Amino acid sequence: MSALMIVSTLLAVVIVAYYILQKYNPIFVFLLSGLVLLIFSFYLTGSPIPKAPIRSPEEMTFLNVLLDSFAFITATFKAQLSGVGLIIMSVAGFAAYMRHINASAKLAFLANKPLGRIKNKYFILSGTFVVGMALKIVISSYAGLLLLLLACIYPVLLALKIRPITAVCVLSLIALDYGPKDGSSINMADMVGQKDNVIGLFLDYQIWSVAAYVAVIALAIPLYFAWVDKRDALKGVLSGEAEIPQILNPKCPTFYILFPWLPVVSLFAAYFLQIKLDVVTANFISIAIVFAVEFIRHRDAKRLGEDMVVILKAMAEIFVSVVSIIIAAGVFAEGVKSLGGVGILVNAVSGFGKTGEFATFAVILSIAVFSFLVYFASVIMGSGIAAFNAFGRLAPEVATKLGIAPITLVLPIEIASCLGRAASPIAGGILALAGFAKVSPMEIIKRTTPLLLLAMVVNILVAFYLAKANPLPPQERTQTQAVESLF
Repeated sequence: MSALMIVSTLLAVVIVAYYILQKYNPIFVFLLSGLVLLIFSFYLTGSPIPKAPIRSPEEMTFLNVLLDSFAFITATFKAQLSGVGLIIMSVAGFAAYMRHINASAKLAFLANKPLGRIKNKYFILSGTFVVGMALKIVISSYAGLLLLLLACIYPVLLALKIRPITAVCVLSLIALDYGPKDGSSINMADMVGQKDNVIGLFLDYQIWSVAAYVAVIALAIPLYFAWVDKRDALKGVLSGEAEIPQILNPKCPTFYILFPWLPVVSLFAAYFLQIKLDVVTANFISIAIVFAVEFIRHRDAKRLGEDMVVILKAMAEIFVSVVSIIIAAGVFAEGVKSLGGVGILVNAVSGFGKTGEFATFAVILSIAVFSFLVYFASVIMGSGIAAFNAFGRLAPEVATKLGIAPITLVLPIEIASCLGRAASPIAGGILALAGFAKVSPMEIIKRTTPLLLLAMVVNILVAFYLAKANPLPPQERTQTQAVESLF
């Protein structure tokens, strides 16, 4: 029976991956497969439908099982739309408003000015990478930030005689999603049961992984791309002169560069002052402040009404592109979990060694397997969101059985999803970069993959250190074992 459960689990993942590779809509694939798996596992393993009412054996008809499965999907929609979904939608609405009034473009434009003081062009590339990663905390969209940098920093890089392919390769490495107002970070906090502690998780865990990534890649960029440029020059590859785009200064007051920071500053201030402030409220307060400034500047109330439509449209778009995938992937993850194969494998790994070197091996093996699984899934899908949500929701249970804090297993998976997206030739951000540089997306991927794999190694090592430094408290292990003994 155990072998059948493991085979069924692997087969389900392979089938879903196949249809996504065939360009089927991932939301549809995840929802349908999740529904089928919930029903199938009920009859195969006797796993109850999550959140279903207790029924007598006589009531366990196929119709009731089907209705309970749809009721679970409904409950998942309700939970996400009133929780993480609303948070992500509010972040997207605020970000769209910052783009609409040119505040984020102005911030990116001014952020690149210090780069002109650097003499060595490869150090300029490192500086560009560091500046971009710093901007990521307030401009959370990967594709959105890249488009801003293409407008503001890319022309500067070309003017400094940096090849277009090298410039866009470095921009593609500004890949990690992090910070208290980032959708993936918020979703990660929800996965580990700490959705009201996004700031705490950022300061205690996420910042270390991000800092390690920035430090290692910033140091590697000058050495690696100097070698790549020399190699390409010898081969005569992509070495033609490039047309330098005009550098445009966005039209808005300079002090508007402060506006994108409002939610982040508010959340940090509330955290340190021990004031309860959630991300949604911080975004809405920030929007209200900017509304007031815009009204004073333009003296036009109708303009604010039009701005509100921009915000609401962005919230709707992010529901379609992100929140719906989170919901669908959550249903699929529950279906995979109900098959029981994941639980068997986890018990085998966690039982491989409770203490000593075998326990250490089990932890690092789990981190590496989950991270690379999500990395390659993100490469295939062109999106880190779907892969992260499909497999990330399985990680907290695995971490608990390994005796480590759930965040220390979910965090490297989240980072792996970002790195996998940057390694995907069908990701929106990569396609935008390739279009600007007039090169094939694969030309970018071929050059950045070694650095992305280096980043994966760094990610796994930092996560392993955090896992060993933050073991699960004994009382939580005892509670978990007590719950497991009931089933």
